[in-house]
Amino acid sequence: MRMFLPVFNYACMLILSVISATFVYTILFTPPEVGFSYVEITSFFILIAYVLFAAPIQIVLHRNPKKFRGRDLLIYFIAAWVVCSALALWIDYGLVVFISYKFYLFSFSSALIYWLLDSVFLMNKGA
Repeated sequence: MRMFLPVFNYACMLILSVISATFVYTILFTPPEVGFSYVEITSFFILIAYVLFAAPIQIVLHRNPKKFRGRDLLIYFIAAWVVCSALALWIDYGLVVFISYKFYLFSFSSALIYWLLDSVFLMNKGA
């Protein structure tokens, strides 16, 4: 049973990260009149972004694990900013998105959420 513990911890961390980031995104960007299906789609896209972009970075950072390392938060923030920028430009929001504080706040929040939950659930050693 102990061999499934890392998988369980990663699944818990990922699910809590997606729920928290979806909540932050909903507060920042979603108008009140949209339905629940919008939240479901948003959480699905956040899950894809975490799995495709944050998980590989996490694997590299776990070579020398240390809880709550500021360098890791900075790396997660830069990655989140790049992914959010690429998605905003791909969705055709244009360069206007870069002057919105909500864009930077969401990038930092999603990085902070992932970093905190990574440190709590997956870091077994370190200070």
